[in-house]
Amino acid sequence: MPYRERVTIDLPPSPANSPESVESLARTLRRLEDAHRRYRVHAARVVGIGVTELSALTTVSDAPGMTPGDLGRDLVLTSGAVTAVVDRLERADLVYRAADPEDRRVRRLHLTDKGTATMENLDEAYRYVLSTTGSDDAITRALPQLDSITEALDQAGSDGGLLGR
Repeated sequence: MPYRERVTIDLPPSPANSPESVESLARTLRRLEDAHRRYRVHAARVVGIGVTELSALTTVSDAPGMTPGDLGRDLVLTSGAVTAVVDRLERADLVYRAADPEDRRVRRLHLTDKGTATMENLDEAYRYVLSTTGSDDAITRALPQLDSITEALDQAGSDGGLLGR
C-alpha cells in the first residue's frame, strides 16, 4: 500500500463534553462494531454464504425490488462485484432477478421463498440476542442516544459531510 500523507480534517468547535466521556463512547462503539462484525461473520457462515452476500441479502430484504445498481451504491461495490454477489445469491436460491414491468431492460432484485425464510430466521435470532441486553426500560432509554449517534455518523460520512469534503 503506498504511503499516504497524514490527512487533517478541519473540525468545527466541539460541544462541551469531556474528552473522557467521548473517548469512552468511541471505545464502546468500536467494540460494538467489532462484535457486530463477528456476529455477521458467524451468521453468514451458518447460512452458508459470505459476509458480502449476507449484506446484499439484508439490503434486498430491506428494499425489495431494488436494482443491482442500487445495491452496488448501498454496499459500495463495483458493477462487476454486484453481478458476482447476485449470481452467488441466485445459485443459493436466496434472490432472483425479475424484469421491471415498466422497463424490461431493468432487472429488480427480490428474495425467493428460501431467502425470505432465511431472513426471517436471521432476524428472529438477531432480535433474540438483542433481547438479552437489558430490560424493556433500559432498551427504550438507550434508543434516543443510539439514534443520535447514527444520525451524526450518517451526516459526517455523507457527501458534503464532515468527512465528505
